[in-house]
Amino acid sequence: MRREITLLFWLSLPVLAHASPSVPQDWWKAPGSLASDDAQWRAKYLRHKEDANAFAADLQQSQKTGKGMAYLDQGGVSPSWYKPPIVVQPFPGAYSAKLYDLAYSAFLQSHRLQEAYRLAYTAVLQRPDDRQWRQRLIQVSLWLGQREQALTQWTWLAQHGDAAASRQAITLAVSLSRPDLVVQLLSPAARAGTLSDADWKALIFAYGELGEPDKALADIDAALQRGGPRRYLLEQKAYLSYQLGQVHQSLAALQRSAQLYGSTPHTAVEEARLLSMQGNYRLAFQALEQARASADLDDVPFWQLYALLAWEIHDDPAAFAAEKTLYLLGAASQYDLQRLVLLSGKENAQAAMHVAEQGWQRYHLPLFYFEAIYYAGAAQEWQKLGALLQQIPPKDPDGIRNYTAYWMAMGQWASSQGNYGRAGHAYAEALRRNPEDELAQSNLLWMLIDHGRIATLRALLVGDTLHPAPGLREVVANALERIGQNRAALFVHGSKSMARDDTPQALLQQAGLWAESGSPGLAWSQRRLAAWRSYQELERKPSGAQP
Repeated sequence: MRREITLLFWLSLPVLAHASPSVPQDWWKAPGSLASDDAQWRAKYLRHKEDANAFAADLQQSQKTGKGMAYLDQGGVSPSWYKPPIVVQPFPGAYSAKLYDLAYSAFLQSHRLQEAYRLAYTAVLQRPDDRQWRQRLIQVSLWLGQREQALTQWTWLAQHGDAAASRQAITLAVSLSRPDLVVQLLSPAARAGTLSDADWKALIFAYGELGEPDKALADIDAALQRGGPRRYLLEQKAYLSYQLGQVHQSLAALQRSAQLYGSTPHTAVEEARLLSMQGNYRLAFQALEQARASADLDDVPFWQLYALLAWEIHDDPAAFAAEKTLYLLGAASQYDLQRLVLLSGKENAQAAMHVAEQGWQRYHLPLFYFEAIYYAGAAQEWQKLGALLQQIPPKDPDGIRNYTAYWMAMGQWASSQGNYGRAGHAYAEALRRNPEDELAQSNLLWMLIDHGRIATLRALLVGDTLHPAPGLREVVANALERIGQNRAALFVHGSKSMARDDTPQALLQQAGLWAESGSPGLAWSQRRLAAWRSYQELERKPSGAQP
């Protein structure tokens, strides 16, 4: 052995003066986060792991059967970092520190990395407690792509008190998908309560890969008992308890964290979700309310849940404020827009119209279209209403024209433009689809009354006009009056409730009808009663109020 190493050493001497060690760069740059919620890194990691696992499985099978690399034969691509394991035959003979050191330096200088690897491997076998040779074996292993070997040596050093080696071993174990080693290296420190948050993250992730969240939870409980409460651990306990179906324990951990360290938007959302699962919507809303002051515009999940819970408990002002925030951020969902239309429509038809129009443009749902044209008419935005009506193509793939709401809006718009023929056609189309639609009937009659279409009114007011539906009494009475059927109009007026007939305006209208019907005495009585009602109203007004 001594003679063989000496010979190798002297053969390498001529190149010592000119050669310099070539140190390859690390193949992997550790990501900034090992969390499973890092979607981009997680997707890349899973692809890498899938390729690596398939290649490793095929390699193992080929080694057993001797049939070659079927994975590559079928067009597979091995991971770029993969290097096949080096089969090592240790050098024979006894260990000599001086010769081994000289030979190792010579092998490196002459770029004979395979021999340097074999030498370091032999030295570790013969002197297992020699940390220097383990470090040298790690160095050469990394250069040759033997990452499993490097991981083995770093793990040994870590288990024997080398903190720097422990960090390297953990990073490489994560990269090589060795969660068993991550757990082996980190679990003792975790239970002792000396682990950092970053290491806890790696440990919990490793337990997740092993399918053992219960063991991660046990480590967390041990650390909390030993070191007292800790915000990160309480949040992780809440998460793992939820994964295991322990909702009450998860909720207790979140509430404990909020009690000790204050509520954050993230923890408040988790607490509110758990309370909502139990049907405690008001308590869930209160949990969010405690963190509302610290929530900023980037906390979209917070505002989404805040808006939903406010809607559920009928806190309309809070729901409106949250939905408006989401709308202005461009983060409102379909259901957020629906709620915002309903909440804003009561006070601001123009705002409801704009929100509904955005919902129509984004989701192309008829619901938003009909809300948009309804509020456009309510806000008397005739130009916008016309533009919305013209958006429906001739083929009408969504079947918008099959609904009476479309034709009602068309009638409104045509009336606003003075196109009464088109308006009448639109209302007729609405009634053809739904003959019982009182709103369409009312709009049509009012349009004919306002524009003096007497002939058309006479044609429509046939049959039993003395007993119209309650919602049509006022317009029918006005229509009968318009065509000169004053007694019929009086009869329809009389069929209404007394509460509406006692107003001065209604009494004066009836007085006019009685006068035109040849009953001046009844007309005088109605006018006298109307004057008395007006005097009573003036008496009830406070001093200084405008009449």
